[in-house]
Amino acid sequence: MVDDDKLPPHRLIGLVAGPLVFTALLALPAPAGLSADGWTTATVGAWMALWWMTEATALAVTALLPLILFPLLGIRGLDETAQAYANPLIFLFLGGFLLARAMRVWTLDRRLALAVLGLAGAHPARVVGGIMAVTAFLSMWVSNTATAMVMLPIGLSVVALFAEQKDAKLPPALLLGIAYAATIGGMGTIIGTPPNALFVGFMAESYGIEIGFAQWMLVGVPLVCVLLPLAWLVLTRVCFRLGDDAAPAVAAAIATQRAGLAPISRAEVMVAVLMVLVAVCWLFRPLLNAFVPLSDAGIAMTGAALLFVLPADLKRGRFLLHWDEAMTIRWDVLILFGGGLALAGAIGASDLAGWIGERLAGFDALPAWALLLALGILIVLVGELASNTAMAAVFLPVAGAAALAMGEPAVTLTLPIALFATLGFMLPVATPPNAVIFGSGAVKMGHMLRAGAILDAVGIVVVAIGVLTLGRWVLG
Repeated sequence: MVDDDKLPPHRLIGLVAGPLVFTALLALPAPAGLSADGWTTATVGAWMALWWMTEATALAVTALLPLILFPLLGIRGLDETAQAYANPLIFLFLGGFLLARAMRVWTLDRRLALAVLGLAGAHPARVVGGIMAVTAFLSMWVSNTATAMVMLPIGLSVVALFAEQKDAKLPPALLLGIAYAATIGGMGTIIGTPPNALFVGFMAESYGIEIGFAQWMLVGVPLVCVLLPLAWLVLTRVCFRLGDDAAPAVAAAIATQRAGLAPISRAEVMVAVLMVLVAVCWLFRPLLNAFVPLSDAGIAMTGAALLFVLPADLKRGRFLLHWDEAMTIRWDVLILFGGGLALAGAIGASDLAGWIGERLAGFDALPAWALLLALGILIVLVGELASNTAMAAVFLPVAGAAALAMGEPAVTLTLPIALFATLGFMLPVATPPNAVIFGSGAVKMGHMLRAGAILDAVGIVVVAIGVLTLGRWVLG
């Protein structure tokens, strides 16, 4: 969202360059071997890519361009284009957003965080690990940004508890742990971060390949379980060498905060039970389908709808969620999904995907591991400066076409695109969690650059290994 008094230069350049590049390309003849429709689609894609990557305007506004340009240019009719904005994946995310909002309304997230802190004790390194574990778990179900915003006050209060030790290394380690764990945790589920959802929607829309919630978790959760401890080691043992001495005063303060929590309410229990039931249905949907036809989106929307009809206090007319509370969820992200899927659908329907793939087919001479590492370095480095979601939206169609041209299944390159796009630990602008934590003022740019550069490299290697092993086994 652009709300600055003065538009930054890179945004102003992108704002002007988008339509200019589109107009200039549209005036040129289509390259050899590419149809007029394919070339027109490419010009719209170039405009959207420029605006997304420079964040010239809100990402959701850019995502609306297909609804305007596709019918005008004869690429696709309005009815056909609009279908992408009602993809089942969007309702899966909407349901997840509403469930997460209810969790925050009833402070279930804070209770969980304090419970883990109680288990971690007052050892600095263990506390960092405990905070990171809670953050990653929440981020699997709640948006990465919301998770970071929820955990930041908790992290700052923990830092204040340790202030008497005068350890300058704890604040950056703990707060960066929150940012990095929020990003890593999002890799665990389809609804954890937008690139995951875009990948699943793209595979269904373009190739008719349905990837279920449980299938994704078989890939995503192991990656989280590997990357999270590695991030903890980098922060507590490499970049900020934290001591292991316990601070009794801190343990006492944590106990006091836990004791100060109100008794768990009926509403908290109901939200927790509902979220567990939704998660169980997602995980066991293939088995449940033998008895009743279910979809991941249908399960999510059923859980979300129940929030508005299950009473927290029937006498007062208080339900688990009010519409006024629901209005604060990220509606713009849902529009962004629609725009990304609309663009991907148009690319797939034209001959543009095949044309791109033919020109990238030469890369099949590279070993698989070298190709993935090169792809990871490109996506992660560019993603440090551009929106990760936009990166996924732009590169997924290209990767799918390239994979097919190489004689490989589309998922061979589209899956790593989604996972690599999620990574970004080095700069405040790389991911929303980084920006949230950097905005606290307790983390310096040097801290983030040093730890983030190491984690970017580690993340690229871990994801590449995960794709070549788990990815191939689970998704073929």
